[in-house]
Amino acid sequence: MIRKLILSAVIATGTLAGLTAGPSSAEAAAPATFDRDHDHRGVRFEVLVRHRGHWETYGTYRDRDDAQRVERLLERQGRDARIEVKRDRW
Repeated sequence: MIRKLILSAVIATGTLAGLTAGPSSAEAAAPATFDRDHDHRGVRFEVLVRHRGHWETYGTYRDRDDAQRVERLLERQGRDARIEVKRDRW
């Protein structure tokens, strides 16, 4: 019985502390305006690999994370790789 009472008091105190520790609505930051699907329209990420003294396109990706994943894979294989950002005309 005492165990339940102590546990309830600890949970209530933690909940109350969590509610009061957060920012109030007046202090809350403005919502982020970055929309991953809309801000990257017209942008592609090209992964380039050095081949016999010049850069060749290895692949073109719509997502930076995919391009970085491929770049790291190529670098682990011992190749010299880089990413270029290409913006389409609107």
